[in-house]
Amino acid sequence: MTSLIERAIRRSKRAAQDLSDIQLRKQLTSRARPDRAPPSLDDLSGGAVLVVVAHPDDESIAAAGLMSRAQRVGVICASNGAPRKESYARKAGFDNWMAYAAARRAEALAALGELERPVSPCENLGITDQEVSLNLVPLTRYLTQPLRSGFSHVVTHAYEGGHPDHDAVAFAVHAACALIGRAGETPPTIVEAPLYHAAPGQFVHGEFAAHPDAGPATALQLTEAEQALKRRMFDRHVTQSQVFDDFTVASEPFRVAPRYHFAAPPHAGQIGYDTFGWVLTNKVWRREAWRAMRELDLLRELA
Repeated sequence: MTSLIERAIRRSKRAAQDLSDIQLRKQLTSRARPDRAPPSLDDLSGGAVLVVVAHPDDESIAAAGLMSRAQRVGVICASNGAPRKESYARKAGFDNWMAYAAARRAEALAALGELERPVSPCENLGITDQEVSLNLVPLTRYLTQPLRSGFSHVVTHAYEGGHPDHDAVAFAVHAACALIGRAGETPPTIVEAPLYHAAPGQFVHGEFAAHPDAGPATALQLTEAEQALKRRMFDRHVTQSQVFDDFTVASEPFRVAPRYHFAAPPHAGQIGYDTFGWVLTNKVWRREAWRAMRELDLLRELA
């Protein structure tokens, strides 16, 4: 009984804090970022690249060709790829989410094996699919260590409203880099890759939503051998075979990430996962992001 009362008190305090923060949120999300000149991506392919993504298969979609070229490469995947709702596992041919998660992890390792090169770190953090945004603070704090380990660039998701886990990983990477910068160190350049968004009213795959603070988009044109590699990596993700039809193997788009206002919607227009019928809408996601920014003391940097 005491535990229930304590949880109720904590929820009440959080709700009261959210209400008192309404004006501050409006103030922070409406302010303009100072002008900047985004760094060039000319050295991206020859750099040390850490790829931080939400789901097993996101790394293959976003950066298969880049990972084959980079001087050094690491991959961190935040989620296990298996939602808690068992219907997802059954639809994929598994009896339960644990078996589905194990299969997705094995698929990702097999796909990365196609690179035939060292990948370090190579980690799956095992957060339940669709719940990464409930773990923003620990994920942020975890990422600060690998982001300090000599990588010149970190490639991650755009904050684009396509999937809440994608947005959560984008948040965590930006937050971790902000913490590194606050400590007086230089974080890797944040480079983002598009997966999908619904800004124009329908889902668009592999294209960035416009953002005034983003660096110019560049496309890594893949050779025939690199395209064949990317297809082999796709083929290793057997449970996700229906996903890849929406993505090209000819090129990989990247841009220097904007300085997002994570307390605001990612763009004007329709938010993709608001159409899924999930409890986790972008409004709910932004509430979780705000609470994480407050706990991490990063309101001024990220709100």
